[in-house]
Amino acid sequence: MSEIKRISTILANGTKVDYNVILTFKSVLSGKNYVVYTDNTYDQNKKIRFYAAIYNPELPTPFIGEPATKEEWNEIVSAIDNVILPK
Repeated sequence: MSEIKRISTILANGTKVDYNVILTFKSVLSGKNYVVYTDNTYDQNKKIRFYAAIYNPELPTPFIGEPATKEEWNEIVSAIDNVILPK
């Protein structure tokens, strides 16, 4: 699996937005591949905004959806914690 460093998207208004990839991983629970990324902006609590998507690195347009279940989000948060706060 190739590692993504930066990703871009075009918003509905035609604006191009670039994101930095924080991590990619394959879920041990679902077998899905996830990418966690940021636009380097902060929320009202001065915390950096993170986003996550399900992707297939084999496809030309790899993003295939968003995490939908609480279990998926829990696994993503745990993966982020392991990167930011390694044990």
